[in-house]
This record gives sequence, C-alpha cells and structure tokens, in this order.
Amino acid sequence: TKRATHGRILVADDEPKNRELLRDLLEADGHSVIEAENGIVVLEKANSEACDVILLDVMMPLMDGLEACRQLKQNPKTRHIPVLIVSALSEKEQRLQGIEAGANDYLTKPIDRRDVLLRVRNAFYAKRLSDQVQEDLAKLRELEMLRDNLTNMIVHDMRSPLLGITGYLEMLETDAGEKLSSNDLTILRGARSSGLVLVGMVNSLLDISRLEQGKMPLNVTKSDIDVLIQDALNSLGSITKNVSLLYQKQSIPVMVNCDASLVTRIIANLVANAIKFTPEGKKVTVSVERNGEGVKLYVADTGYGIPRECHEKIFEKFGQVEIRQQRKMYSTGLGLTFCKLAVEAHGGEIGVESEVDKGSTFWFTLPAPQ
Repeated sequence: TKRATHGRILVADDEPKNRELLRDLLEADGHSVIEAENGIVVLEKANSEACDVILLDVMMPLMDGLEACRQLKQNPKTRHIPVLIVSALSEKEQRLQGIEAGANDYLTKPIDRRDVLLRVRNAFYAKRLSDQVQEDLAKLRELEMLRDNLTNMIVHDMRSPLLGITGYLEMLETDAGEKLSSNDLTILRGARSSGLVLVGMVNSLLDISRLEQGKMPLNVTKSDIDVLIQDALNSLGSITKNVSLLYQKQSIPVMVNCDASLVTRIIANLVANAIKFTPEGKKVTVSVERNGEGVKLYVADTGYGIPRECHEKIFEKFGQVEIRQQRKMYSTGLGLTFCKLAVEAHGGEIGVESEVDKGSTFWFTLPAPQ
C-alpha cells in the first residue's frame, strides 16, 4: 500500500517569520498550510478546519503550546490529530513536558529542513492509519448494533410461538398422555423438553440484552446465601445425578444484598456448567467465604480444566472451549455471559482459575448488607 504522506498542516507560532519559514518549506513539499499565532487560535482552527498534523511552538502568548496540546488531546474531536511540539534545541525539559502533554513528536529550533519533512511525513502517515482504525471501529460498532437489533427482533418474535408450542405439548401430555404408547409419550416429552431449552435460550438472550443496556432493574433484598444455593441446586433436577455434588451449609447465616432470583440463576448456571465439563462420578463443590465487605462464592469441579488462552473467551456469547483430552470444541452457550453481566450489575466481580487435567474453579463476589 502506498504511504499517504501529504495533507493539511496547522502551524502555530507567534513569530510571523517562523510561520513563513515553515509554510514555504511545507508547501514546497506538497502540503497545504493554515496558521495560528497562539494556543487559543490553535484550538479554534483545529475544531473548525480539518487538519491532519499540528506543529505547536512552545512559547506563545495567551496560551502556550503545552496547554494547547493538553486541551487538544482532551477533546474527542481533536485527540487523534498528531501534534509536534517545536522548541529550542537546548530546551530538553520543554520537549519532555510536550510529550507528557500528549505530543506525538517534537521538532527543534533552529529548524532543520530534512528533519521537519521526515517527521511531518511520518506524523501524517500515522494520522492516516489512525483515521483508518477509527473508520473500521465505527463500521464494526455499526455492524454490532445491526446484529444486536436483528437478534433482539428475532428473539422477541420467537418467544411467543415457542411458548405456544411448549404449552400445547404440555396440554397434549396432560390430556392425551394415557392414550399414547410408551414410545410416543417419550417422544412427546422429548419434544417439550427441547422446546423448553429453546425458551430458556430465548429468555437468556433477552436478559443479556437488557443487562448490556442497563435496562434490567434489580430487586435487591437481604438474602441468606444458603437459601439461594439450595434453590439453585434444586432447580437443576436430574442433571446432578451423574456427579458427586458437595455443599457444606454455613454454621452461621451469611447474608448478601442482591436480586435473589438473578443470583440463584447465576449459581445454577455455574454449577450446570461445572457438571457439563466434569466426567461422570467426579466431584463438583460449592463453597462460600466472607470476603472483606462482601461474600465470595466458589464452584469447583474436578473436570478437564480450561486452557489459559480460553479464560476470557468463555464469558463471551457462545464462547468456544477446547477440551484437548477429547479433541473437541464445546460452546459455553449463553450461561457464562449471563453470569458475568448479572454479577457486574450487582457491582461484583467474576472469574475463573483453572488447570488442564485438574479442574476449574469459578468464583464471584457479592456485597454484604451494610
């Protein structure tokens, strides 16, 4: 790709002769130049006129180059414009202050023609790359918004028909179950069970969307963590029968401030996830400890473990985890994404510690009542 190295440059210096010298030099190299005599004018022109690079003399009246640089870098509209501080060769401290203020590079006086042109060209190229990154990010955000809007539309439209299907299947099982053969009844129950899985997935997507947008109100109450854990384990039903599920009830009640329904779902999701990745007959342990001003809950398994490079991905929607022992990729679905967002909505933290072949421990924190 050809390097784009020419464009519009704002030259700021209170000495007209210095501005003229830089103007002649830069225009001869193919750039267009606009001028400013102090920092205030720099801020005005940088906001009102498109420029690709700014050359800022340090010593100027009304507002010096260092303060102008600081304000340029604090303004979202101008922070991506490369700034080159211009100072006397002997003023090393000024150059360092310029870099601290956010300047991308510096030029020294007396001006060296070759030095100016090389640094300006590099700054201009950096600006073009920065512009491309910003453009790509804007397109990515637009695509993400389009994807989320499409997902929400599909999910909303799916929910009612799915509830209708599962409802009718339940009615059929209740009203006609006795007339069906054992095989037909198994098929009917399997269809309803699959429908309920889809309903759960749709509800999770809706909840995740609301949590991401901060639109899910929390019904925060003082709750006993033992009760929440027991409710979560009871909700899992038969999936717990293939592992040894251990939980030691607290000798003294441990209270937390939380939305009880959401936290019960967090615990259930973490335990279900642990069971999914634990071989039959192995242990899954739930434990609680007081942690400073809050509570920390652990769900530990003795399963296959999660490779370190997957630790962040598993909290993403439909994140992928490789189980090397089985040479398979598994999707974590939406459960861990929901857990992360729901914990963060409570002001808590969530994480995982894992070692391949030794198992994983998921943990999260909740605030204690004040």
